[in-house]
Amino acid sequence: MVRVPWQIPRRALRRLLAVGADPDAASTVVTAAPPVPPREVFRRFWPYTRGRRPWLVPLVLFSLVGPLADAAELWLFKIVVDDVLVPRDLRPFVWIAPTYLALVVGSGVLGFADDMTSTWVGERFLLALRSDVFRHVQGLSLGFFERRRLGDVLSRVTGDVDSVETFMLSGVADGLYHLVRLGVFLGLLFYLRWDLTLLALAIVPLFWRSARHFSRLIKEASRERRRRSGSLSAVAEESLGNVVLVQAYNRQDWEERRFERESLGTFHATMASPASTPSTARSSRSSRWRAASPSWASAPGSWPRANSPSAACWSSSR
Repeated sequence: MVRVPWQIPRRALRRLLAVGADPDAASTVVTAAPPVPPREVFRRFWPYTRGRRPWLVPLVLFSLVGPLADAAELWLFKIVVDDVLVPRDLRPFVWIAPTYLALVVGSGVLGFADDMTSTWVGERFLLALRSDVFRHVQGLSLGFFERRRLGDVLSRVTGDVDSVETFMLSGVADGLYHLVRLGVFLGLLFYLRWDLTLLALAIVPLFWRSARHFSRLIKEASRERRRRSGSLSAVAEESLGNVVLVQAYNRQDWEERRFERESLGTFHATMASPASTPSTARSSRSSRWRAASPSWASAPGSWPRANSPSAACWSSSR
């Protein structure tokens, strides 16, 4: 039987995720949260930005100005090569040097303002959302806590809330920045050599198909990693919460094996994410002239409801 090239990474990924799994310890593994469409995620969590939406305007402006500053620096480098190095004329340095210095200082100030604004908006968003999630969990029935592991609930209240903020605010801002940067750089390339640019863009469909395929693998690995993380927190909470009984009955070795088993599963689930990324995508991300896709593509998760404590879980996909 001939193996399709796209099937090989999927089989390798599933073998990697299966390492560390113990069929006799199925009750210790936390079930994965159901997926939620991005539209539903925005509908549920967008109200938490109320009162801070005017601060999103400068974030959008920073995302627009940042790529323009990067393009200006690259254009100055072109001028240095064409007008200084090739003709061996140092006179243009009289205006190139202060212009480049002004761009560097301006980029630094812009980056600092962007970091401060985005951090303030994100932390205020987290403050409101985390408090609401904790209030919701406290109002759940006692039967809910009997069916759910407390360690997984704690992991959802902390880790999943951070993922929501990344998806709603930080990821959107980063995606907009990379989108504008892609447009600016493509415009420069077309202006310099439109024929070579069209030739380079001929491989875009191949990269697009590769990204679409491997994004599904990364999403599967992300779900398993999130499930393993909740299971690891549950094992640690149960062991430390009952440490008196564990020591009284001399069960330290057994608890250590449980924790090590879940840690091993978390390790392999984490390694599966970069393992499922194609080498072409990894090399393109290391290039300065990269076409970065938004880092907020949705992955599975769910908002805390009456029958689930889960807040939402997403992962990056390219």
